[in-house]
Amino acid sequence: MDKTTAVVVWIVAALALFGIEATTVSFVALYFGVGALASALVAAVGGGLALQLLVFSLVSVLSLLAMRRWVSRSLTRVPVHRSNVNSLLGRRGVVTHAITAAAGRGQIRVGTEFWSARPYIESGDIPEGETVEVLSIEGVTALVMPLDRQLTE
Repeated sequence: MDKTTAVVVWIVAALALFGIEATTVSFVALYFGVGALASALVAAVGGGLALQLLVFSLVSVLSLLAMRRWVSRSLTRVPVHRSNVNSLLGRRGVVTHAITAAAGRGQIRVGTEFWSARPYIESGDIPEGETVEVLSIEGVTALVMPLDRQLTE
């Protein structure tokens, strides 16, 4: 195979691999495409087929290992955001229906949502309008504690 044909073959292989990478989410064909471009460069300067295959293999594997390690580390540093019910933990709300010992529960508003609520620690009634903190969720009931009691305990 002459030099020009080898360069064209490697470039076509690189473009095909880049096309495959563009249509998949595997993030693997990219490295082999880079290896094919490196082999095209070796073929352009007159390197033999054995050297081209060696460069293709080394560049592909080394770039794969180097980038996968970097990408893996980057993906594990993504901060975790609480969502759904867990996003309520630690938030403050206002009692909309008094939480009484007789009823055992009342209602609070956290942001725009209304929740059934009961005291986290049985410590008496919590009047309407009092600010509370959500400490736990059991089913559809928020377990709350008034802010003024947290400061004194």
